[in-house]
Amino acid sequence: MYPYLILWWSKFYMTGIGIIVSFLVFLGIARYLTKKYHQNFWKLFYRLPFLIVLTYFIWSYTNFIFDVGVFPTNRSDFVTLLSPYGYKFHFMGLLIGMFISIYIFLKKITRVENKKVWSDILFFSLALSLVPLWLFLLMGDNFIGMTTTSRLGIKSLHSDSQRNKFNLIYPIGLFLSLWSLFVTLYIKVLKKKKFGYGMLGFAVILIFISLVLLLQQYSRHAVFSLGNVMFDIKQYSAWILAFICYLTYSRWQKVPDLQ
Repeated sequence: MYPYLILWWSKFYMTGIGIIVSFLVFLGIARYLTKKYHQNFWKLFYRLPFLIVLTYFIWSYTNFIFDVGVFPTNRSDFVTLLSPYGYKFHFMGLLIGMFISIYIFLKKITRVENKKVWSDILFFSLALSLVPLWLFLLMGDNFIGMTTTSRLGIKSLHSDSQRNKFNLIYPIGLFLSLWSLFVTLYIKVLKKKKFGYGMLGFAVILIFISLVLLLQQYSRHAVFSLGNVMFDIKQYSAWILAFICYLTYSRWQKVPDLQ
């Protein structure tokens, strides 16, 4: 919709700005919550470089598999796999990478009570960081909704936007941003003085994201049609992870919180 800003004769793309802003929001909220819940923020901070690289590689490699093949065979393939140019990533790879990173981080924590506290910290930090991220993706050209004739449709605000190819499209970034905020507030009310509701929040957000992505324009794989609705690997991966999060939440609720 408005894919880039020009400052000091340089282009700054909304997708990249959104990633940076969201990361800073994540750090700020995580820092606040660790102090509030008497946890060690640096335990998370010092592990972030490894977890970020792991997540990036998995999302990039997943996209590489769908676009190129299973294994890189030449220098160009390695550049495609490792370069962030063009923000080429696949939602399934991003999800898997993030939740493997969360699993690795929580695995280092021995007591279930502390896992519950940290799961809440990670949920609120990630969910609130998604609010600006979805809005920046709404402005950029890497996340485009399906065309529509309804009043919900939006038009491009920039002559260089890829969205000029269409008349009106769904503002799916706005839907996701508002939903991330709504689920965060809902879990906050539900949580009260107990811990461990973060996993339930992850499950709810994943289900809604999977449904909103039905309105996104993208190349689909392993498609299953139900009437005019086409589900694909993005929905399957989100549902599986949502189910795992819910099972984890249910199991942890049997363990009393720290007093």
